[in-house]
Amino acid sequence: MDWIDEFIELFMSQKTGSVEKALLYKQQYIPQKLYRYRSAEKIERLKDEIVNGRIFMSSPLNMNDPFDSCSLLENNKPTVYVHDKEIYKEKFKEILDKNTFNKIFKDDNWFEKLTESVASKYVSLEEIDEAKEKALKTLMQGIEDINSEINETINRTYRFACFTQSKTNLPMWNHYANGHKGVCLEYDTTEINNIININVLFPVKYVDKLPDGISLMKAQDELRMEYFLMHKLRDWSYENEWRLIYNIGFWYKDPSEVSYEILKKGASIYFALPSKVYLGAKISDFDEEQIRKWCSEHRIPVQKMKCTEYGLKAT
Repeated sequence: MDWIDEFIELFMSQKTGSVEKALLYKQQYIPQKLYRYRSAEKIERLKDEIVNGRIFMSSPLNMNDPFDSCSLLENNKPTVYVHDKEIYKEKFKEILDKNTFNKIFKDDNWFEKLTESVASKYVSLEEIDEAKEKALKTLMQGIEDINSEINETINRTYRFACFTQSKTNLPMWNHYANGHKGVCLEYDTTEINNIININVLFPVKYVDKLPDGISLMKAQDELRMEYFLMHKLRDWSYENEWRLIYNIGFWYKDPSEVSYEILKKGASIYFALPSKVYLGAKISDFDEEQIRKWCSEHRIPVQKMKCTEYGLKAT
């Protein structure tokens, strides 16, 4: 088990004080340098990040991964999601004869067998299969609806900003810095003074399957939604990502105070001034001049990336 697995296990533990212990444990692994690739197309937002240290916290719905921060069902059989088999056994032990009872509850698909048995008491033999399928379909639709509510809650209440551990990641320069025409902002995490920002800075765990919220609910009394935002499919592992994750409720106690803009897109909050700015190798002369001016006024070092015979280098 690597440290991220250990951290997540501790963070999700239901034991008193486990979250505090997890956040303290995580601090030792936060990289000293984190990087944030930005396009120069939204120049005023970029200026706000460089000059005022305010970063944009986006909605999961605005990500380029359509499954970002999602709960995905791993099975289409409702039996997998039925909670508390013992409760059903208790309810039906006086209703079913002993042989039927044992046959049903010893089967791996016990819930389907139970549905079939109950249906047989109300419909003809010819209609049992159809009745069973309808009942299971209705139950599965309910499970899908609950999963949809989990995802809607995440999209409605969480906003985050993305960082990485490398300033020379070519795909990220292309995807997030407008094809090397933008910038890469460097942050020195040892100079982040707000402990809350440190606490809500999370590593991303890359997995083959995204978390299944319904299955998690079986094991968790309290479902911590950050868990979903900390997981991405392994296809995205090249990003080597960290995330600053905030619940909107931290900023607004009254839901009526939350603006349409924040609900639909996101919000800017203070994080830190960049410790250095790296200009893209293809940045325009106009954008370079603007950004160098801002950085000079705030004593932020600037370097420009260059495509060399040895790869991408800062000059």
